[in-house]
Amino acid sequence: MFRHQDIDRWTFIQQRNELKLRMEWKFLQRGKAFGRYKVSWLDRADLYLLYRGIYDSVYDIEPDGIHKDTDLQGDDLSPFARSLESLDKSERDELKFNNNIREAYVDLYFKKLPLTLRVGKQQIVWGESDGFRMLDRANTLDLSWHFFQELPPPGFGFDELRQPFFMVKGLWDFSQLGPLSQPFLEVFWNPGDWNPGKISFLPRPWGVNLLDPLSNSQGTGVLQSSFCSGADGGECSGLLNGTKLFNQGNYSKNPIENSQFGVRFHFITPNGMEFTVNYLYQRWAPDGSPTAPVRGLPADGQTFVSDTSALPGSQPGYLPNEQYCQGLANSPSSIATPWAENQLCIEYFAPYIHTVGASMNFFEADYTQTVWRLETVIDFDLPFFDGDKQTALFGRAPNGPILLPGIAKRNMWKGMLAFDRPTWIRPLNKQTTFFVTGQFFWHYIINHERRRCAIDDEPKYNPDGTKNAAFIGYTSSTDENCGSDTELLLQGEQVGFVGPLDLPKLDAPAGKGRDTIHQWELLGTLAVLGFYRGGSLVPALIYLLDPVNGFSQELAFGVDWFITPDVAINFSTRMIWLGAPWDAYDGHNKDSDPDNGQVFDPWFLAGGSRGRSESGVMFTWQF
Repeated sequence: MFRHQDIDRWTFIQQRNELKLRMEWKFLQRGKAFGRYKVSWLDRADLYLLYRGIYDSVYDIEPDGIHKDTDLQGDDLSPFARSLESLDKSERDELKFNNNIREAYVDLYFKKLPLTLRVGKQQIVWGESDGFRMLDRANTLDLSWHFFQELPPPGFGFDELRQPFFMVKGLWDFSQLGPLSQPFLEVFWNPGDWNPGKISFLPRPWGVNLLDPLSNSQGTGVLQSSFCSGADGGECSGLLNGTKLFNQGNYSKNPIENSQFGVRFHFITPNGMEFTVNYLYQRWAPDGSPTAPVRGLPADGQTFVSDTSALPGSQPGYLPNEQYCQGLANSPSSIATPWAENQLCIEYFAPYIHTVGASMNFFEADYTQTVWRLETVIDFDLPFFDGDKQTALFGRAPNGPILLPGIAKRNMWKGMLAFDRPTWIRPLNKQTTFFVTGQFFWHYIINHERRRCAIDDEPKYNPDGTKNAAFIGYTSSTDENCGSDTELLLQGEQVGFVGPLDLPKLDAPAGKGRDTIHQWELLGTLAVLGFYRGGSLVPALIYLLDPVNGFSQELAFGVDWFITPDVAINFSTRMIWLGAPWDAYDGHNKDSDPDNGQVFDPWFLAGGSRGRSESGVMFTWQF
């Protein structure tokens, strides 16, 4: 696979060799195991195993020019920091190989009950959407090796990116419920085998376009900041409570503290409309929503420690969070701060949330001859960064930059409306129809708090309540800071919600906090697939448009050629740009542009993936 940052700049980024071995064994049929032993309560049992082994030679070849010289926030990257050479050999050796039993489960079909159980390491796929997920969240994603929308092409797909977990899934078939056909109740339980997904950072080819925010070769990580100057070696060993970013929160991976649960009811109405009603109770994992992945301690709170002072003996008690956080990063051998743990006072967290949702598909034959699809969810109490809430140690000073805001919880409504239609385009193919499919996605934050700062620090009303004659208006632009030189906020102002993509490097906070969150986010996709030579040649053309974030766009083209039933070649190419005409890097440069040349979009289209247009060839042999 090659990345083409511009028409004349091509860079090798991936040479992934993959071996899959699959085994299916029907070891119990008609109530007999292995053809000999009678099992009275089972009618059938199947075993499924899937092995995947991977070698990616890019970590041996170490090509140059994979990344541009600035990161997602527009900050400079040194040539060494953005090259694979900045990873030591042991880390590169670990990354280039991946070998595991990807799936391993048993299907149990009961004899006297309309019940089927699947037990083991598996994937569970719910919902109607393609390329972007809502109900499809039982399995988190491994985005460390292909951080992209999984619309065809290429032929990776979410089946390759999902992380299979050990789960128990049960399906109770009701056969018929009044006028409803194919009714069934499906339930899954993950007894602690869950993690929030895998995300990598620069210089890895598919890392988020930022250096590791904790520790990196350029020395800009939070654990390397001046806030950790009192730690052993001048660098903190980790985050608060031993948490690990996008890996482990302050909980144990056991059934009590890390279980995940979901249930859905499926049915088809007499007029052919297929519905599901869904409920999920899970820890929150990043899905593109601009939620907060980390949190500090409230500035006005207290924390209990087992020893509060340097006096002989333990002096348990509560400390103000500001004092606690100042001492937490010191060396554990510090006499003055016996609660010190070499930890920075920032915690990664993955809270439990409730999600309700529904999906529908329906073939409308009379007017459109189209299959219509709908999917929608409401996520409750999602955590967002609130710029008006202060955190200990990282609070905002009057007219100062945002370091780490506090947390506010909001509900979020997400949805998708889609259509699928076979369509004749006879000038291109006189023998078969083209498959045309389109999707429209939306995200909506309920009770959103938008940035509102008084222009030139002139609020609408004076402190005595009279109108301010110098008032110009309020703006959401980050060019205007809320507050004044003496006050955090002026009358009528609010910093509002702040996205996670432009939090500052702690020792260089100026000019950050530009990731202002939109109440509405929108995305449209359109795909056309053709079929030639009896279906052995399948071209696809896909277009994506984000009208909210600088008119981010992507155009993808691919061809699948099945040379034989067992041998296939896939070619794909994607072009990504911002606005029109082609503008792969700069964004909007008008003085009124609130993004100051940077785009922070939840879909990771021309914001997170700007400059990452790609082309690739994939060869598949099935034997």
